[in-house]
Amino acid sequence: MTNAGTIDFGPDKSQILRGLAIIFMITLHNDTLPEFKICVPVFTFLVGYGYAFAKEKNLRHGLKRMWHLLSHFWLILLGLVLPVAIWKGGYEPAIGNVLLNMFGLESNLNWYSWYIYFYIFAMLAMIPASRLIQRFKLPALGLIILISLGLCFAIHIIPNWSSNVWLQAIHDCFLCSPVMYTGFYLAEGGAITCLKVKRNFKNAVLALLVAVGIFFLRGLPFATFLDFATVPVFVAAIVILFNIVSWQPVHRLLIALGKESMNMWFFHAIFATACTAVVFAPLVDWVHPKAIHILCVIIISYCAGKLFTAAYKRISE
Repeated sequence: MTNAGTIDFGPDKSQILRGLAIIFMITLHNDTLPEFKICVPVFTFLVGYGYAFAKEKNLRHGLKRMWHLLSHFWLILLGLVLPVAIWKGGYEPAIGNVLLNMFGLESNLNWYSWYIYFYIFAMLAMIPASRLIQRFKLPALGLIILISLGLCFAIHIIPNWSSNVWLQAIHDCFLCSPVMYTGFYLAEGGAITCLKVKRNFKNAVLALLVAVGIFFLRGLPFATFLDFATVPVFVAAIVILFNIVSWQPVHRLLIALGKESMNMWFFHAIFATACTAVVFAPLVDWVHPKAIHILCVIIISYCAGKLFTAAYKRISE
């Protein structure tokens, strides 16, 4: 474990990051440290990073990716959540409300569904942003980030902006997108994979310490506005760590969780959303201490995701 070599950041490392991020997310949503909020920008970084490897960077590709996410979410929402909400949760269905829930603009059926509208925005925004970054490199990235955060701050000036569903959605998109653009820029330039790191214990510890440092930095006020700078460092540190240290059981576990991470994102909401928690929360509410409780939610969400993936494939055939 001493030879120097370039860093591998392939699909397996992306899945490891997603697996780690979904653990952070489920932990966060069980009343733990605010530092776990780093989960969302990790996912968002990977959207931009992965976009760099798309064969086509156009509307056709974007619509394909949107449908992939929407079809999964809608099947969960309409096939499981809505019936349970009506049957046991006291939900009175209204077409307008259901439609807004289908795009994450309302969350009374799934509290964590806002990422739906962000992803739609991401697939549209990345078309011009990717072309500008490819042509003008770092100046374009800097300008796009500046405009995004500037518009985000401008929305804060509007009175009661957070009570308006559309302004809230626009704000979220501008706030979360800078780290996505950074991910694309770093992938285009190979900034992480061109690093040469000696595979030794010292560098493994250093990478771990950097990741932990960024993790705790994320808990500071206004840290979210610096995600475009800090989260790539966290991602690079984790990727370097898993290039150096070969923990095959941990690798396999995180990759498995990563593959089901988006389904787990939607499924774990059934334990918290009021209209479904009445049915599903009792399955885990009795479990203590909190660490075991979180583990149970992760296991149930993963198993539900696996079953859903199998059902989705069968329906899609």
